[in-house]
Amino acid sequence: MARSLSLLLLLVAFFLVAGATAARPAPSTSTSGAADASAISSFVRTWCAGTEYPALCDATLAPYSAAVGASPAKLAWAALTVTLGAARNATSAVRSIAARSSQSPHLPPVAAEAAGDCASELGDGVDALRRCVDAMARVVGGEESSSSSSTAAAAAAARRKVRFEVDNVRTWASAALTDDNMCMEGFKGEAAGGGGAREAVRGHIMGLLHLTANALGILNAMAKQI
Repeated sequence: MARSLSLLLLLVAFFLVAGATAARPAPSTSTSGAADASAISSFVRTWCAGTEYPALCDATLAPYSAAVGASPAKLAWAALTVTLGAARNATSAVRSIAARSSQSPHLPPVAAEAAGDCASELGDGVDALRRCVDAMARVVGGEESSSSSSTAAAAAAARRKVRFEVDNVRTWASAALTDDNMCMEGFKGEAAGGGGAREAVRGHIMGLLHLTANALGILNAMAKQI
């Protein structure tokens, strides 16, 4: 009877801890090998739960779990890296659609112009995301410097630098999201939808918008912790 009661209490404690962890992003402090593997997966899922598209977040960031560990900075870097790759692919695809103005099947001039403008907007987004990825790499380095600093003053300086970089990254990621959204503006008119251009472009853009929103959500959550 006593043993059964002990097991019941352990189970209750486990579920209470799990519920508290799911309520807010926080790295696990588990140290055993098997527990570490579980904690890494839980860390990614917990942070992804706070994004706009958690299932997409889980699917795209799960391959980075081992590299991310329990570092919000590394998770943000991974999310931005995935988003940058998607932005480059979308830009290339939309440029190909715009090129159909001189190829068969032909696009109406208005649709071709809208696709060209969209490709330009996406190119601006790619530039912004590239800056994000580079800056987050510096943040990862700053995070490690802060944890290994020998003095409180050095640690505080490292944290200030991290906050500065993260603020910049949030600004650039927001700009990329705006650029991606603006991409579809030129397709609002009926004529711009000719040749299936509107739907073809939307098919490449929507996933990128969702990835960018997820990356920005992780950045905003991270900013509250530094």
